[in-house]
Amino acid sequence: MQTKKIFRVRLLCLLLMLPFLYINLPAENSFRQDFDTAGSLYEEGRYNEALGIFLEAEKKGGHWKLFYNIGNCYYKTKDFVKAKIYYLRAERLKPFEPSIQKNIGIVNKKFNDQIEAEKSDFISGVIKKTETLFSIDFVSILLLLSIFILNLFIFLLIKKGKSRFLIYGVSFSLIIAILFFSYHVYRVKKQNLRDTAVIVKTDSTLRSGPGESNTILFKVNPGLKVKIIDKSRDWLQVSASKEIAGWIEESDLEKI
Repeated sequence: MQTKKIFRVRLLCLLLMLPFLYINLPAENSFRQDFDTAGSLYEEGRYNEALGIFLEAEKKGGHWKLFYNIGNCYYKTKDFVKAKIYYLRAERLKPFEPSIQKNIGIVNKKFNDQIEAEKSDFISGVIKKTETLFSIDFVSILLLLSIFILNLFIFLLIKKGKSRFLIYGVSFSLIIAILFFSYHVYRVKKQNLRDTAVIVKTDSTLRSGPGESNTILFKVNPGLKVKIIDKSRDWLQVSASKEIAGWIEESDLEKI
């Protein structure tokens, strides 16, 4: 009977773990060989060859260092719009990384439209800082650890019988696991949310509505970063600042 009881507990633990078996864990090591090869080519000044390897690595997954290196290659080959796009993709994953901020500042000088970035409020700044300190990979590990602790308390509760300590342990670890799960879902959703873009087409215009029949409000140049607000068919409502906003064809943009 005791053996059957332990087997049931282990089966329960396994079932509880199944939904989380496919959570992404740190993938930086899987890119190490490509990074080393492409890095050597970059140092030798063979930027197009290095870029090709980095772009192949991108198909396997995204990482801020990968996007940063791709941005560097595009900058060296004088494709400044693509360089900015990849620097911004790196910034989305690592908001306060000094090297990224420095290179964004450098590449911005290559464009005609110079718009000062809006300052974040205190709460937004704290959230960004937290996201920088704790990567999604680290949150995934904490989530798995909390689930393991929850399963351990459930196992002890079934094996040793009800006690105040074990009941509190199950309740507390369940709350922690739910919190980590919710935060993990939020981070993954935010990382996949592509609500910013960069103008890539020359002679693009912002109009008063979705369609060429609407009034032209502004002419914008390649390299301008915009926030996507709404969509209507093949048109996007975007904002570059409080003063500059309108509708633009989706093909004129590349999403970050």
